[in-house]
Amino acid sequence: MITKQPIESHQGGSRAAKKKRAKKRKNKQKLQHQDVHTESKEEVVEEVPPPKKKKLQLPLSDSEDDAKQEIQRPEKKKSKKKEKKVTEKIVEESVEKNEEDVDMGESQDSTDEEEIDPDAEEQVIDEVLSQLNPIEILFPERLVGNADEEEDANPMVLIEHIETKKRARALFESILAPSGISVDEFYENYWEKKPLLITKSKNMAEVDENEAADNDEKIDPEELNQYRSRLNGFLSKKKIEQQLRDHPMRYGKDLNVTNFCNTGHGEKRRITLDQLPDMNGAEDEEVEYVIAEGNDVWQNFDNGCTVRLLCPHKHNDEVHALLSNMEFEFGCMVGSNAYLTPGGAENQGFAPHYDDIEAFILQLEGYKHWLVYPPMNKVETLPRESSKDFTAEDMKDVDPVIDVELGPGDMLYMPRGWVHQANTCRREHHSLHLTMSANQNWAWVDFLEMIMPEALDAASSKSTSMRGGLPRNFLSYMGTMYEQVDMNSDNTPEALRQLASKDNGDDEEDKDEQDEKARIKKLQDAFKAEAKKKIMRVCKEAINMVTTGCDQIAKRFLSDRLPPAFTSQELALTSDNRTENGGKIWPNTLVRLAKPGIAHLVVEDDKAVLYHCVDNSRVYHENPLSPLEFEIDDAPALEALITTVEPHWICVKDLIHGDIEDKMDIAQSLYDEGILAMFQDEAPDTSVQTG
Repeated sequence: MITKQPIESHQGGSRAAKKKRAKKRKNKQKLQHQDVHTESKEEVVEEVPPPKKKKLQLPLSDSEDDAKQEIQRPEKKKSKKKEKKVTEKIVEESVEKNEEDVDMGESQDSTDEEEIDPDAEEQVIDEVLSQLNPIEILFPERLVGNADEEEDANPMVLIEHIETKKRARALFESILAPSGISVDEFYENYWEKKPLLITKSKNMAEVDENEAADNDEKIDPEELNQYRSRLNGFLSKKKIEQQLRDHPMRYGKDLNVTNFCNTGHGEKRRITLDQLPDMNGAEDEEVEYVIAEGNDVWQNFDNGCTVRLLCPHKHNDEVHALLSNMEFEFGCMVGSNAYLTPGGAENQGFAPHYDDIEAFILQLEGYKHWLVYPPMNKVETLPRESSKDFTAEDMKDVDPVIDVELGPGDMLYMPRGWVHQANTCRREHHSLHLTMSANQNWAWVDFLEMIMPEALDAASSKSTSMRGGLPRNFLSYMGTMYEQVDMNSDNTPEALRQLASKDNGDDEEDKDEQDEKARIKKLQDAFKAEAKKKIMRVCKEAINMVTTGCDQIAKRFLSDRLPPAFTSQELALTSDNRTENGGKIWPNTLVRLAKPGIAHLVVEDDKAVLYHCVDNSRVYHENPLSPLEFEIDDAPALEALITTVEPHWICVKDLIHGDIEDKMDIAQSLYDEGILAMFQDEAPDTSVQTG
């Protein structure tokens, strides 16, 4: 279970940003800014008119006729040398095409017969995407190079240039495709509600005994082979073996070795065979974790143990690309574990349990038998924490809703709180599945936990009544023992009902008792009314903090998430590949955020602070956030830069700021940090020099 940590406010930034800040402190007057608790970043810049954003259309085919040709999937074979040439050619053609055909503020010749029909182009893209498996959607360049170098109409070139969110949506659609359920239908009917099973096997929990014998459906062999291989390319037992050989894998940090077996106490329990270090009260970063020896790991594996990779994407680009793209689809951190279990017997690594995540089980190799049970009760529906290990006794009276053997290409989605267990079947082949996780600590209650303490602080700082003392001797009438029982309530014990029903007469003692109860009731009502007023004051402050609360949770997301998995086309436009102007920003340079959502602008201590995830590690929280800090009058320009996303560009000279040098400096700082993409569609305007 991953433990989340609150994000501290960091100061610092790149060398270019620090240089710029020092200059601006001397020469620029700060804008007035209200208390950060009650004002949002949008309020700082809302009166400034937005700059113009320009949309550039990348070349995708030579003609509408080419765009409408029947799609044929090319063979998956190419050389890296050829791939590089094709990529360079596409970037070059992109520049040439934009210079010739794109409207840059002037009227465009509408009679150009060579103009590509965007609708036809989009139709081709959708058709191509529908035929691809997930790995091909993520790495289309691996297929592009298979075409002849002069064949510009290769449909796979289209897929290289699709936008980030479209690629992420296409990826999820590809995963769900065999079910016939659209992404929108999944969110409407399954997300956080019930499991979704995509399989070629039968769910035996829904099969009558008479049907059980006929479990294998007759499926076309070619179709079945295509289905079974649809998740190929992400991870395999061979890749795991290679990771153990090539990289130091630490017990408890990178992998676990576990078994769910008889322990000699009459029932099965999960045991962990990790070689753990002696902590001795040391902090985690000071502990020297034991490196797993391959021979030990595989010996335990041969003895029936499951090997779990805790960070399979750490040394695996394919899994990293999968998770990174799904973060753009879900809008939250996406993680993964991989589970490798030997075959030959009913081997099981983990006890029945439920998780605090939305779990997507992708069966990659072999077969595994799964049992899935509904939440035990309302409290355990969408839980905030994972459960303990359940025993056979705990589960004996619970019927599974899913009883299925997953095979390669199958997928099982389970919401938080759904109990599950899995074991290999009596097949000789091992089982390998990848669990993709989402929505951990990403609920309304987590959001409110962030803003309510700040709302309480704000309310108490503004109100003397909030800081006033509690009523004198209020504990003489408040508390459970003073609560008067409602005899009309269904929860009232029968003994109290019988006692109240007795008629003791109307003597003086009863009258005094009734008067005392009335007096206490009046005091209780007054106390509760005052408490309600105080609570409503805090809630009012909390409502005013919703926007800044979103800034706080955005910072947490940027800290938690993976670094973006840039495509080769995106890398060609960022600071990792300074082909444009040698990485120099000029007034007429076009720029945009390298990927949507990788940066977030907030206001802290009268500074504009830009947080981003480009420098994140693939290991959770291994690298702390290193935000860039700017003066407050830079906020409008910064906002324009990070809200300009594909397919649009913005010209540096169009940024909102006092002088062109500062516009260039701001854009250069973000580009050097790897946050911006740049594109030079005309000769650089070198009339202005900076730095």
